[in-house]
Formats: sequence, C-alpha cells, structure tokens
Amino acid sequence: MQDDDLAGLRARLDAHHDWPSEYMFKFIAPNLPEKVDAILGMFPGEVRVERKTSGGGKYIALTIHEVVSNADAVFHRYQTVQALGGIFAL
Repeated sequence: MQDDDLAGLRARLDAHHDWPSEYMFKFIAPNLPEKVDAILGMFPGEVRVERKTSGGGKYIALTIHEVVSNADAVFHRYQTVQALGGIFAL
C-alpha cells in the first residue's frame, strides 16, 4: 500500500476510533488447521474469535476482536498475517 493510501486510511481509523480501542480484524483462509493456528498465533490469547466455514468447507472466515493502541498497530497486525501467504484480509 502506498504512503498516501496509508495516511488516508490512518486518518479514517483515527476519526472512527478512540485509541486504545477494540478493532475487528477479518481474514479468509484455506480451512487447514495449520493455517488457522498460524493466524491465531499472531494474536494474543485473550482475543475473541468468530469462525465461519464456507459452504464447501474449503475456506474459513475468521473475525478476530483485539484491543489495539493505534492505527499503526492495526496495520502491523495485517502485515504480519499477510506474510503467512494465501490469506485474504478484509
């Protein structure tokens, strides 16, 4: 993502959140235990996780609620999970 795009996104996040704040991360990944475990391993143990498996069972949607300190923490979390590969961030 370009610096201008990040600055705009940061401004929107800051306008809608009073940090620290709970943020809802959403990911779609292959429904493989090792992939799900890798994603969840990027988050602290006390986060709330919602799971929904696709109709055919090939994919899983993860909604993870975490209290983060600022917009940069949101960006960092998405970048960390994206590094795993094969995961769509929403």
